[in-house]
Amino acid sequence: MSILVTEEDAVTFKFFDRRQCEKEESFGWSYPELKAQGFPCKAFVGPLFRLPYNLKETTIKIPVTVVHAHVIPGGGLLLCFYIHHSVTDGQGIHNFISTFADFTLRNETGVENGVAENSVVKKKRVRYRVAKNLVSKKSFVKNDGPHPAYLSLLEDVVASGVANGAENHQARSEYPTDIDVDIPNYHTAALLEKFSFQELMEQCPEYTLLSKPTGPTMPYNRPERDPPLRDVTKTGRIFKFSPEKIGALRAMAQNWTDSRVSTFACLAGLTWSFCTAARVDRYIENERGVAGETSLLVPVAWTRRAFRNELPGYAGNGVCMARTCADMDTHLAIANGKPSATASVSAATKEEQLGRLMCSIDTAITAIDDGFVATRTAMFRAAKDARLIGLNLDSRSPRDFIVNSWRLFGAEDVFWFPGLKAEGESSSRGRTADAVRRSQPIWGMEAGLVLPGKRDSDYEILVTLDEASMMRLLANEEWNKWVGDAETIE
Repeated sequence: MSILVTEEDAVTFKFFDRRQCEKEESFGWSYPELKAQGFPCKAFVGPLFRLPYNLKETTIKIPVTVVHAHVIPGGGLLLCFYIHHSVTDGQGIHNFISTFADFTLRNETGVENGVAENSVVKKKRVRYRVAKNLVSKKSFVKNDGPHPAYLSLLEDVVASGVANGAENHQARSEYPTDIDVDIPNYHTAALLEKFSFQELMEQCPEYTLLSKPTGPTMPYNRPERDPPLRDVTKTGRIFKFSPEKIGALRAMAQNWTDSRVSTFACLAGLTWSFCTAARVDRYIENERGVAGETSLLVPVAWTRRAFRNELPGYAGNGVCMARTCADMDTHLAIANGKPSATASVSAATKEEQLGRLMCSIDTAITAIDDGFVATRTAMFRAAKDARLIGLNLDSRSPRDFIVNSWRLFGAEDVFWFPGLKAEGESSSRGRTADAVRRSQPIWGMEAGLVLPGKRDSDYEILVTLDEASMMRLLANEEWNKWVGDAETIE
């Protein structure tokens, strides 16, 4: 991968009026319909959210940052942000969105700021050769009426605010901005001298070698497994967990540790076990062996845990994978109440197993430190071609699962657009998004994602599974003790 930055680079902005357009270009939902159904995840899956970029070795360039604005029937505005993951991570996306939101509050009209209408943001765009097109997407839903000044304001925000304001440090100046920072070589020199690439790879069980250079960090879908991933019909649901349910989960975990267990670890453990049990049933029906070890991968921001004083201003992708393992019997006992090979299952046994499982996830996350990150950095540096390094994750297998969190990203950001009513006190200006959802052209791999939410609000987790497994999950009586029909959004 090569990176080229010039002063003329721009962040692409496009505006779409979806109220009066051909059926194939229509969003298909009005704002009142979205709101009445709790902003269902299925509304944000479809070709409308597909970007027209396909990065290959022969590709000259693609934009690293794209902003789309869609006006929809009934007075709704969808803001969609796309940022290439090889440049930054979820925190970087959040920082970009927060800066964008700040300038909607600062720039009410382009005339006031002396800015000509433009369809691009004058901000650094990184251009790529030889990389994988991994684009992160978020859709913000807002209401209170389309306004003729929408397009003018949005273009002014990106043309004036993000360019001039960001460069002059007028907003969010505390955010890091440098993606060209690396861990000093002296942290990996001894590892590279002592171990071969293969030996370093063995110390990083969350990674594996790919048969083709489609990485780095693409999931490894084993070729012998069937059916192919593209042939698996998937669906999704959003499950809401109230503060009371979160408290019950955390109390269960705290019985087995003196440390404070995070809410995320509790949700990840519960979701992992019940989804694994739902997925494994089809393998039992096909008389396939399902005993043995299962693994969970959790993306973790290592920049908060390692080399804190050595990477000033780092704004690049700072994510590593925490890996937790558990026996299949543990999941079956927690989710289905099925006896394990060693003991019968009682309510106390299930609570203990779930509590310990949540603690083990938390332990794997907190174990990430300088040494953890240095080992993985050395492994990548020792590789002849980093594109051959993939995640040790086959999303078709019930033994593999991944849970991520966007909880802190974007839900508290305040936007202002013409036509928006104030939120809260009448003297205040601007509103937060009604909802933040993951937008994607098709359902992604089987996984869990904690969605953005405001402080003290219910936790929402988006679960994606194959259709048959989702039906089994929805029918699981133990699962429904945590989230019933009232807490489920399709």
